[in-house]
Amino acid sequence: MKTQLSRKYLFVIRPDESSAGDLICCSGVNVDRFTPITKGRHNPMSNPAIRGLQLIQYDIMALAIEHGTNAKPLHGYKCSELPPTGEIWSTECLLIKNAPPSLPDRILNHSVVELLKKIDKASMTGASLPDKLLSPDELQVFIESMCNEYAIKAA
Repeated sequence: MKTQLSRKYLFVIRPDESSAGDLICCSGVNVDRFTPITKGRHNPMSNPAIRGLQLIQYDIMALAIEHGTNAKPLHGYKCSELPPTGEIWSTECLLIKNAPPSLPDRILNHSVVELLKKIDKASMTGASLPDKLLSPDELQVFIESMCNEYAIKAA
């Protein structure tokens, strides 16, 4: 996968304009989109999509440490790219100091797939999930097919 500093999946990683070498990592999950998968499968106070996103933030912090740097949560949303719609989104932001060039790819390759796995585990669907990062179009089709499948099962 070609390294780019800004990508759109459920994650946006871009340079911090106020500090050379630092990155802003914004992640978000469209809660509305995942409702067919999560509805009725969790405690109302703990949505699997939102909780999965929160747990992924710790994974990203651990990846930063593995790459000889660190990440810390940012208060306030720092990425205008997310959320792209008027739907309900849960979002998180991290500042990654002095990030090596390989880190954005590593974050994306890990985080997108692991977020789906965390949502699936908490929702107890037992779905067959990809083991590697899908292209944006493939990811869109995959999530939509899961939502359609579980919306039918819930009906």
